[in-house]
Amino acid sequence: MSEYETSSLASDTSSTAPITDIKSDVTLSDSDLLEDVNTVKPNDNDVPKKGEWEDILGSGSLMKKVIQEGKPDSRPQRLDNCIVNYTCTLEDGTSVERKEKFKVQLGDYEVIQGLDLALGLMNLGELSQLKIHSRLAYGQKGLDNLVPPDTTVHFEVELVAIEPDDEPELLSIQQRRVKGNDKRERGNWWYSRGENQIAIQCYRRALEYLDEVEGGIQFPTDDKASVSDSALQQLLEDRIHVSNNMAAAQLKLELYDAALQSLQTVLRCQPDNVKALFRKARVHKAKNDVQTALSCLKKAEKLSPQDADILKEIASLEKIKEKQKQSEKELARRMFNGLSNGKESRKKKPSSSPKLMTIVTLGATITVGLLGLAIYRFKFT
Repeated sequence: MSEYETSSLASDTSSTAPITDIKSDVTLSDSDLLEDVNTVKPNDNDVPKKGEWEDILGSGSLMKKVIQEGKPDSRPQRLDNCIVNYTCTLEDGTSVERKEKFKVQLGDYEVIQGLDLALGLMNLGELSQLKIHSRLAYGQKGLDNLVPPDTTVHFEVELVAIEPDDEPELLSIQQRRVKGNDKRERGNWWYSRGENQIAIQCYRRALEYLDEVEGGIQFPTDDKASVSDSALQQLLEDRIHVSNNMAAAQLKLELYDAALQSLQTVLRCQPDNVKALFRKARVHKAKNDVQTALSCLKKAEKLSPQDADILKEIASLEKIKEKQKQSEKELARRMFNGLSNGKESRKKKPSSSPKLMTIVTLGATITVGLLGLAIYRFKFT
């Protein structure tokens, strides 16, 4: 894998983030199914009693048992901030993690999918136990040395408080940077696990916090004069990092037009961004525009002349270009030969006609002569 597909992302991944900041290995259909956790409702005719296991999805992949009931009709909504206490263990009781007053933004790819879904079905003050199949937990990859691959995990979770979503335009510039970069780091983690679709969603959320509102950033709690040019420049640079990383994930999914749009955003602000130029070349190569791809790489080479990945890619494209030239020459040769053969055949047809007429005339003359000779002999014999 190329350096420019990984290096800018790996350096942003937080190694100290809690494991529940990482969602599970799921397919896109799973993600679509659980996008809005509030769409899952228990059957009113079969509401489980306290202390009984409830099969949330009907497949056994997510089991929930209420230990302590909460306030009725007080479930959090999507993007609400949930303050929770939880412990996570393996099936044999091995402790994985314990957190108190941990903040989770519901439905925003901040925790494993099973926990995210279950939180959306809990009432304020509720204490529940969860059994989460690996498909909705850490999947086939597991999690470092803490959770083996294909492992069911257990949670005991308490929903302590619910806070409304943070509106980006109401946050200070520093708060926006913190939230936006937090979303970016989650996107980087998902990218490192090969979950590119989820990574893109995280990057889009990051841009919502790092974007500028129309007319400039204004904060009701800040002195407008305190927003310096340097602070705005930092916000812009954060946006550039996010767009560049999002392009890498879009490339993985072969979303070439979307990736090109992300890269154009980067290059408008930083025309000499080597990673963006390298990725733009990859986009044009995939779209079979070899010449434009080479132009991007030649510019990147001037900026980073010793870079092995750039030099390797240039060599690869030069070979492709040479093959294309050879193919074009061969096609032109065949077309030229075809035209030449056609002209020669057209020239031969008129030249063969007089010869044919001469033969026919000669044959007719001989025939007439022989016929006359026969008649003469017949008369005088």
